[in-house]
Amino acid sequence: MPVRTDTPPAADVVGLALDILAAQGLTRAAAQAALASMAQERGVTVPRCAALVVAAVDGQVG
Repeated sequence: MPVRTDTPPAADVVGLALDILAAQGLTRAAAQAALASMAQERGVTVPRCAALVVAAVDGQVG
């Protein structure tokens, strides 16, 4: 069974979140703007918001 690392580097998480948003039909620039906007609305950093997006898609939220 593969071992999960504690936390992937922030750049990897942001990249994954951008890929997820792009898969929903956003351009790369629009995905970056959406991620920044979501982070600002929630009062968290962009990497933290990206981690939430990735976790939600991965089924680990809630």
